[in-house]
Amino acid sequence: MPASEPHPPTKSAESAWNRGGLTLTLFALAALVASTVGRSISPAMFGAATGLAAWIDRTQHVASLLSQLVAAGGVAFVLRAVATTFTQHSLGIGYRMLVIPAGTAASVFTMAATGRALEPEYGCSLTIAALTAAAASAAVAMLSPATRALGLALAISALAGAFDLGGIRLAQTALENASASAYKLASVLVTVGFVLEVALVILAFGWLSQRRSGRALLLTFLTFVLVVIWALALRGAAQSGASAWQIVIARAVTSWLRAPAPLVPPAARLILEAASTVASITALVVSRRAPLAALLALCLLARGATDIPLPALLLLVAALAVPASARLAFPPSGAPGMRRLAPHPTR
Repeated sequence: MPASEPHPPTKSAESAWNRGGLTLTLFALAALVASTVGRSISPAMFGAATGLAAWIDRTQHVASLLSQLVAAGGVAFVLRAVATTFTQHSLGIGYRMLVIPAGTAASVFTMAATGRALEPEYGCSLTIAALTAAAASAAVAMLSPATRALGLALAISALAGAFDLGGIRLAQTALENASASAYKLASVLVTVGFVLEVALVILAFGWLSQRRSGRALLLTFLTFVLVVIWALALRGAAQSGASAWQIVIARAVTSWLRAPAPLVPPAARLILEAASTVASITALVVSRRAPLAALLALCLLARGATDIPLPALLLLVAALAVPASARLAFPPSGAPGMRRLAPHPTR
């Protein structure tokens, strides 16, 4: 059974999955807009040009509102998922012992981050909680053919996030101690994370292109177009007399290239950002027919930034969504083809 077009075994499971898919799609769409406006566009407008005061105020209001809504919705989903996971004995005691405290702790840290910036130790704890839940859910998701692709995406996201976190923390320590060798090692760790993120985007392109001839070429073409637009904006912003939109786009794009930089050309990093953006939007477009695509979009939105509270929360939601809300992945014990997951199948 192809992972891109899951078919639930029962009508009730299908309706529950579709309702959850719609909710998660709207949540992922809000997260996409909040990430784009809050992390890129709004900060890029400050000092870009005169006459943007009204637009700065509007984008700030939109970013603040959407970020708060996404944080509140994500925390509510995680807490509900934790309560559901507590009662799902088929998931196993090991999984529940990892996910329940991780989800609870991440919710507390996320709520604390809504009012003020988290201290580095708490931010690191939030990231570790999200990565732990993603790794645990990846193992569970890969038990079912319907969610195996999502399991791989979660596993890659967890590994990439771990290397990125290690590189970022090591780079901060290296800067404090003025250690060039430690900073170079941090760049190596981030490079490994970059390679894993490339694998995640390739997986997303392949998953979205299954049984859709020509879609892979279309996604590649859209990535190329987006890279060209960004390159033109970057080139124009470096010249005298650049327009306001060129400066804003250039600043927004460069804000994604955070330190420490991986050992790859900047152009490769821009291509990865463009491909991830195209894959995220495409996943949301097709999520009505394939609800798992919304969870894949959350993994892509969290990619490379799980040290930030909101992306970490998005990865946590994607991790908990499959066992907590997808009846497809864990249908009743009597469902065909899933008897091996149930401890006491009924006949």
